[in-house]
Amino acid sequence: MKNYRIFVHLSGAIVCMFLFLLQQSQRSDNLLYAESSRSISSGSMAGGQVEEIRREDIIFRTKSPEAVRERSRPSERLHPRRQTIRPRALPTTTGTVVSRPRRQPLGEQSFAHAAKRKTGSRSLKHAAGRESLQETIDNAYEYLLRGKKEEARNLYSKALFIETSRERREIIKKHLEVLNKELVFSPKTGPGSVTYEVKSGDNLTKIAKKFNTTPGLLMRINRKKDTRLRVNEPLKVLTGTTSVLVDKKNFTLTLLIDGYYVKEFPIGTGKDDSTPEGTFFVESRLKNPVWYSPEGVYPYGHPKNILGTRWLGFKNKPGTVGYGVHGTTKPETIGTESSNGCIRMRNEDVEELYDFVTPNTKVTIKS
Repeated sequence: MKNYRIFVHLSGAIVCMFLFLLQQSQRSDNLLYAESSRSISSGSMAGGQVEEIRREDIIFRTKSPEAVRERSRPSERLHPRRQTIRPRALPTTTGTVVSRPRRQPLGEQSFAHAAKRKTGSRSLKHAAGRESLQETIDNAYEYLLRGKKEEARNLYSKALFIETSRERREIIKKHLEVLNKELVFSPKTGPGSVTYEVKSGDNLTKIAKKFNTTPGLLMRINRKKDTRLRVNEPLKVLTGTTSVLVDKKNFTLTLLIDGYYVKEFPIGTGKDDSTPEGTFFVESRLKNPVWYSPEGVYPYGHPKNILGTRWLGFKNKPGTVGYGVHGTTKPETIGTESSNGCIRMRNEDVEELYDFVTPNTKVTIKS
């Protein structure tokens, strides 16, 4: 019986130690942590699947040793008499005259002054940037709670371009994709779109021209399997302005509507940094393009034609002639510098981009 009791106590101690270590590992520095477990559900997914936007995925801060120590100190409000240590007063510089201020309690010091002493001006700017990002994330989530999905999407898009951490950018992009499945890629009309009722004599090309869009996009977002239309058939039409942002450093192409994130695609760029940078405008849109290469002219389907299934050609500029975005017969080169200067995409990706892009669409390329 005595040995059994010892075994029970020892087993309990081992379990407690395991739970303690697990808790400590979850509290390690520089990990994202939740402030609430509330969630938002989006029920507009294809196939009736429900996808959750959880607050613990979108509200995040970085734990630091200073923050942990600060939280572990006794509260000044709860223990006012224990606040006996006063910081050493620092000189105040005014022009060329240096004077020594009166000694101040810690509570009377400005946050900016204390932070600058402790971390330096660069860290203070970084902290301010993190607070600005956190505020944007908080506001976006509050819009979600109120059912204002377009406003939430726009703020998440803003946060995406502020954030520098790759891990947190991926989290934000996942939630943007959930929102855009309804706002952009579903037949449901809402903010940023209108409903057009098909009239007698209409066709997709005629409707697309009226709204400066493409027949392919009308078919894609309305999930049409063929081009036939019925009189009085409702069609969702996007009303925003499409633009494209190319990031050579990260090998990404981002599709934007009214400057807000819609979707990101992996790309390949030019060998030896030969893809030009700057602002360009789409001039030509071609399906199954012919390649006019330096070695010769190769029709679509020829083994030497590497352009893939789509071509989006830029207007020529002095020193930049013949550049554009195209598919590829070499998908393994995506994510590398491998082209003659053009931007390569997987065929299925460039076909989707092709549906959004019209002549004069703005393309910004940066490193």
